[in-house]
Amino acid sequence: MIEVDGSMMEGGGQILRMAVTYSAVLGVPVRVTKIRAGRGRPGLRPQHLTTLEAVAEMCRAETKGLNIGSMEVELRPGSPRGGNYDIDIGTAGSVSLLLQCLAPIATFAGSPSKLTIRGGTNVRWSPPIMILDNVTWGAFRAMGFEGGLAVRREGFYPRGGGIVEVDISPVEGLMPLHAQSPGEIRGVRGISLCGRLPRHVAERQEKSARKVLEEEGFETEIITRVASGSEAPLSPGSAVGLWVDSRPPMFMGSSALGERGKPAERVGEEAAVSLVEQIGTRAAVDKYTADNLVLWCSLASGESIYSASRLTPHTRTAVEIARIFTEAEINLEGRRNGLALVRCRGIGLENRGLG
Repeated sequence: MIEVDGSMMEGGGQILRMAVTYSAVLGVPVRVTKIRAGRGRPGLRPQHLTTLEAVAEMCRAETKGLNIGSMEVELRPGSPRGGNYDIDIGTAGSVSLLLQCLAPIATFAGSPSKLTIRGGTNVRWSPPIMILDNVTWGAFRAMGFEGGLAVRREGFYPRGGGIVEVDISPVEGLMPLHAQSPGEIRGVRGISLCGRLPRHVAERQEKSARKVLEEEGFETEIITRVASGSEAPLSPGSAVGLWVDSRPPMFMGSSALGERGKPAERVGEEAAVSLVEQIGTRAAVDKYTADNLVLWCSLASGESIYSASRLTPHTRTAVEIARIFTEAEINLEGRRNGLALVRCRGIGLENRGLG
């Protein structure tokens, strides 16, 4: 059994998510201790518990310690299996963070998976679903990932209640990612979204973001979307997601969330300024997608290499967890919070469930 100290490095939920994902995909038992020990409310929170329960169901695992507040859990996985799964986080917990765990497991399952997930689609401390689909999963698809999603209802804090339908087909293995140099930028695409708020909120967000981007010389296409009817969120909210359209593809995006008292113009500007700053680093991958890629590259065949707009603590933590579970050769070049180059020779994991 592999033991992981949940208080290492950043000591957050990322360690738990990566540990149980590796356990399920590789078929190795894991014990995670001191879960979120440095947080104000340590141990498992409802969203973490839901994630662990979903992982356990998808790989028929035996578990210990799955309760709110638990500081230690064990997972003894069986083989990942596809099928239909209905998962309700029950709060505004992030759907995208849940999918960080479930997407790799479904990719190495023996049959296709269809997931219906209820939770937060646009919440703090996690990428909005529109960024997950158009940026993060864009990088995964370049490695052979076969997954798609559709948002049936948006979910904002505090009630959540968003509905996301996900279809993932298993693959035999993953190809390496090559995204070292920035591509030729054709423009910036994006979505300005609001729900249970006046249309002008989304329009003002879009106008503000477009102004910043066009002043920097980027052709810009941002769709204004008002979630209404069956797609209307349970709680009011707004968000902007932006991403680069380039050839060869860059996996570069940014986002910003509306908040009570925060002008719509500042939401759009915040997302646009962040994207412009990251484009200016001449990297091919944004700082958030960079840490998500570590697990996938460690499982792929051959050497992946990509440049990241910033070397974040999350990326360093992801690398340490990858080294615990795999024999992938990973090298980080760069200074903390500066431009980084990630090289990873993966283990070439083959899907045991196919063939």
